[in-house]
Amino acid sequence: MTGIQRTLLAIAAFLAVAIGTFIYFIANWDASNTAPIGMKNDAAPFTLPNKLRGLGQRPSPAPAAGATA
Repeated sequence: MTGIQRTLLAIAAFLAVAIGTFIYFIANWDASNTAPIGMKNDAAPFTLPNKLRGLGQRPSPAPAAGATA
């Protein structure tokens, strides 16, 4: 068996295992054991500031020293 044949055989074996495990996962899926993703009421992982700034705006309402508006 040449190197190319072994490589193609290894790729085919990997694909067979990957597709087989995916089919097994789908076949054994039990939707009653899992909570729907859209129904989670968890808090956001980050908080937003009260006042959002756009790009290029100063971080504070006061102009910088020597700047003209």
